[in-house]
Amino acid sequence: MSSKIWDYIVVGGGLSASVVSNRLLHLDPSLKILVVEAGPNANDDQDIIYHSPTSLVGGIYDWKYQTVPQIHLGNRPVSLPCGKGLGGGTVINFAGWIRGDKTDFDLWGETVGDTRWSYANQLRFMKQTENFSDTINSAEHGASGPMRTQTVSSAHREFPLRHKVLESWEEVGVEPLPHLDANAGNPIGIGDLCENRRQGRRQIASVTYYLEGVTVLTNTLVAKVLVKKQQGQHDATSLAYGIQLANGTEIHGKEIILSSGAIRTPQILMLSGIGPADELASHGIEVVLDVPEVGKNLADHYMLPTGWRIKDPSAGYAIGSENPIFGQPPYSWGQPVDFIVTTGVQDKDGLARAIEADEGVAPDPATHPLLEQDRAFNEHIFMYAGAPDGSAVSFMLISLLPTSRGSVTLASADISDVPLIDPNYNATEVDRFIARDGLRLQIRLAGTNATVIGRDILDGELGAPGFDEKLTADSTDEYIDSRVAAVLESSYHPMGTAAMGKVIDADLNVKGVANLRVVDSSVFPVAVTGHLQVAAYAMASQAAEIIHAQRGECKQ
Repeated sequence: MSSKIWDYIVVGGGLSASVVSNRLLHLDPSLKILVVEAGPNANDDQDIIYHSPTSLVGGIYDWKYQTVPQIHLGNRPVSLPCGKGLGGGTVINFAGWIRGDKTDFDLWGETVGDTRWSYANQLRFMKQTENFSDTINSAEHGASGPMRTQTVSSAHREFPLRHKVLESWEEVGVEPLPHLDANAGNPIGIGDLCENRRQGRRQIASVTYYLEGVTVLTNTLVAKVLVKKQQGQHDATSLAYGIQLANGTEIHGKEIILSSGAIRTPQILMLSGIGPADELASHGIEVVLDVPEVGKNLADHYMLPTGWRIKDPSAGYAIGSENPIFGQPPYSWGQPVDFIVTTGVQDKDGLARAIEADEGVAPDPATHPLLEQDRAFNEHIFMYAGAPDGSAVSFMLISLLPTSRGSVTLASADISDVPLIDPNYNATEVDRFIARDGLRLQIRLAGTNATVIGRDILDGELGAPGFDEKLTADSTDEYIDSRVAAVLESSYHPMGTAAMGKVIDADLNVKGVANLRVVDSSVFPVAVTGHLQVAAYAMASQAAEIIHAQRGECKQ
């Protein structure tokens, strides 16, 4: 194999790698494509196929990353699970099919100066991916794509408090979306939970975008991309011509596509001599190309869990109770959730003050991107689980639009050493304000008499280890900040570390290096306020068309 020259070598076998390889081969069946994946083949592992398996996060298909100590979280590290195996994150994720806000994609297009990456143009690829269970809105959804989706309604999975939860959200001013569709580009409001499952069955990217006809190496670690200096032939100053495996084997290809994710892709770039010159030199790595932005711009959605006591556990509202409804098949097909609720901010004046604290100047509400229109800042997930005996439910707050940015840097020049991951969580006043704003809305819904849930169903917040005080409507900003610092967790959505416009161009080429592209969530130049996989499927599908078209141009 080492003597063969491949048309494309794809480094990584996750979501983006599966899609771009599948689509390239579909567009040109004569291609010789090699996919090299560090983890095993999980396609037929029945332990992960259905809901609530025991081997997802923390299992054999998880890299089990830990961040460096987070200075804004009391210097504690945070677990950052990432998929390790064919299919990548789709092997271990929670299958949320949540597209995000069209504003983010439009900002993507504006940021890189290319309308191909705006919402209107990426929508074609989102629809191309989907086989949507509810066909109410054909303008926004596909009905014949490979990816099956299910909503709570289409799965006939109505949880015991569905109508009271819906009423409670309306009581605090959050309205239902048309057809409860949170995947139509304007998600602010109440929508049905949507998952990419088929009667509960997990949709793994490398199965849905099957790799028949593609040569796949699993359990194989790529140490670096082989790059050499060139003169005269291209605008690029360097040329990628293959990869080197961790065991020293060289494999040559006409084009290399990095699809190793927002953590490993920047590491491989740096180990290949492409990255910040000072950092490479400090690890004894020859600098092929000084690209200071490699590994920078790391963003990650984070989540804040809370638990809420049920006044009458015998009413059977939660999993663990004796309610027989939870034993019916549809209730094992997905998460114990009715709705995905997305909100902006309640206090825009407070947001303006937070922006001023971060930026040093009062923002103009008419032009500042966080103020000029309603943005999707927080996602709220009310879960019918919270205690083994069914005596509690849970709330999850997911911060969708973090303004804090972190980095991925090298721990050493050895690919076997996990890079240093610093999401820099909660570093800005805006992020701290948005967390407080979202938690106060949840407290109002679950912990006050303002709603039917707060009045009749729930009996206060459970608290957190190490805290005597509970979250209430009277909680101070300082107390909420301390709780956030103590309980913040990753939502497993790292992005941005090889950002389009900074590290790569709008055609996904690494700037200054011929025949080297990046196709994964590391290219996102802005935070996408969805659960990343929808955006990643669309991005990788469009990437295949771009790569195929440019291959045709080269032949002419």
